Amino acid sequence: MAEKGENSPETLNNLIDAEVNSEGDENGLNSSNSETENKKRRTRTPSPPQAAGVPGFMVAASPPKFVSFEQLMEAANGVRNMTLAHEIVVDGDFKLETRKPQKNSVQSQVQEVVHKAFWDLLHEEISQEPPEFKRSLVLIEEVKEVLLSLLLPQHVRLRAQVNEVLDLELIEQKMENEAFDIHYYADYVVGIMGRLCAPLRDDQIAKLKGQKEVVPLFKEIFEVLDLMKMDMANFTIQQMRPYLQQQSVEYERNKFQEFLKTQDEHGTDGLQFSKVWLKRSFEQLLVEEEPLGEGATAGSKFTPASIMNEAYMELLQWKDDQVFPETLLMDQGRILELRDKTRQLTLVASVLLVTYSTVGAPIAGIQDLKTTLKSNILTVIGEEKDFKKVIVSVADQVKKDVNECLVKHGFSQLDEEKGKCLMGQISDVAAEDHAVTTVMHKRICSFIKGSITSRHTEPLKVPAGYSAFQTELSQMLGRFLRLVSHNRSVFGVHYANIIGSLIRKQQDLSPR
Repeated sequence: MAEKGENSPETLNNLIDAEVNSEGDENGLNSSNSETENKKRRTRTPSPPQAAGVPGFMVAASPPKFVSFEQLMEAANGVRNMTLAHEIVVDGDFKLETRKPQKNSVQSQVQEVVHKAFWDLLHEEISQEPPEFKRSLVLIEEVKEVLLSLLLPQHVRLRAQVNEVLDLELIEQKMENEAFDIHYYADYVVGIMGRLCAPLRDDQIAKLKGQKEVVPLFKEIFEVLDLMKMDMANFTIQQMRPYLQQQSVEYERNKFQEFLKTQDEHGTDGLQFSKVWLKRSFEQLLVEEEPLGEGATAGSKFTPASIMNEAYMELLQWKDDQVFPETLLMDQGRILELRDKTRQLTLVASVLLVTYSTVGAPIAGIQDLKTTLKSNILTVIGEEKDFKKVIVSVADQVKKDVNECLVKHGFSQLDEEKGKCLMGQISDVAAEDHAVTTVMHKRICSFIKGSITSRHTEPLKVPAGYSAFQTELSQMLGRFLRLVSHNRSVFGVHYANIIGSLIRKQQDLSPR
């Protein structure tokens, strides 16, 4: 069913291009993190499925191969470095975070006990008559190291000043001669921190300046210094991102090649699941292929590009029990996010279509209602992935919004019979084989597939039924195109070899 008021194709193109080209320009020191759920997904690697017929407690027979610890660490470091570079380039919101042990965990309790013992001992020593400051010297030494690490190369004079004022030998002599003033050095350190910190730390620096108790002051100094170190690391990442973007494809390609070499040396196929993924898409295209003309061979109509496009589209319908291809593991979390977003948009668009069809003329053409319904339905769904659990709540919300809209525009509310009909129609939408949901899913998939296969020589048109989702579509499609483009650039050679082998094998099996 076509909708009124379709948005301009040129506008959608501009939104998508802006999303594809965006690289997190607003991600400075105050940039927000990705959602916790997303982080968990990006670090989760599924276990390979068991081979058919092999019980879980058995290991298939193969010659024993031994790997040294050094080889394992070398391979792990290579993959970790590649993953980090990839995250910085692909995720514009990427930033480092201080890792804290979980509350009430053993690590947290041990850390708390050790820290408390240290600070209690320090308080006891400086409260003596005369005070004992040797432990304070250790703190000043650590503070000095951190301050020097935060200085940039151009801070020549400031580096010399810090070395001069925080001269450990001179400070030790002052302690021995009872001429040491700990408040003077604490004030100097806080002053330097105020000059070096990011603006978002100004309130914490002001709090430090108002703290006169020595032990609490040093505790807070170290807490703020830890934050400043993380700020500096994230600032460095932000500065490096343009350079990494230029070099990332070649870097990831080389690192992955090293990973494949290590795997091959120990009898493991590093592309095992990538081959399964591409073979599945190739076979799907063979099934869908029209009857062959005279002289044609099976698979002859398909190019490596068409097979790759089919494979990329499968990612948006990925089943949770399938193992991710090795070449896409670093993007697994992002891809599953996009898959869930595609499903969510399909459901909401289907609900809107059913609603307008059921209620009919009284709400036809009312764009404000469409916007309100979309916003409220997305709020009700939230982070829920199983739409059957929330579909009744969605139906209640839609009925409420429709009745309010009808009254606002001078119509009577839905009668009991029509209200029940609307609720029932919406509740049915959550079924995977529902006719409307199936049609809407095909439309959004065709739109996305057309975007990754074309070169945008013609304006993209929002699929029928999705006019209210122009912003969401452009954001989702922009992210997906960026992932596909980067992945194809890095692993294209491997994909070409796998697909070439599949095509040749199929041609060899075809009757001549």
